[in-house]
Amino acid sequence: MRAAIVALFAALLLAAAPRAGYAQEAPAPEVHEEDRVLATVNAFMAGLETKDADAMRALVTEPGFLAMVEERDGPDRVALTDLDSVIGSLAGSQADLSEPLYDPWVNVDGPVAMVWAYYDLLVDGEVSHCGVDIFTLLRIDDDWKIATITYSHLEEGCPLAP
Repeated sequence: MRAAIVALFAALLLAAAPRAGYAQEAPAPEVHEEDRVLATVNAFMAGLETKDADAMRALVTEPGFLAMVEERDGPDRVALTDLDSVIGSLAGSQADLSEPLYDPWVNVDGPVAMVWAYYDLLVDGEVSHCGVDIFTLLRIDDDWKIATITYSHLEEGCPLAP
């Protein structure tokens, strides 16, 4: 009887042991929508830095819009323009441009998302201005696209990104 129990136990162990060729693959890491949204914004900003208009345009809706407000002693300067023309201007700039984002806050609600982040705009390595960038994104055919970029334009009190 004891030999039968040992044999049964050994058979159960062999049945439960993974076999060569039958090993289970580790599950792919879960990608959260917040990560996908931020990846879209980061890819757009990488396109800005490399002046790659095609890369930037691939990440925005058509039409897309850019809004800006600059506080002044007198009336504030407010601008609203189509994103495509801004992309063309950025890509054609002779200056070295960099706009690091920091402390991003990402919020997703179904097919809409928002990224709110501080930024410094560097032109030829010098701070031009800073503020907050707010990106609104739409999920279209399972891809996140930037519909609007709204930003504040501050010329004083601009700490460089940490």
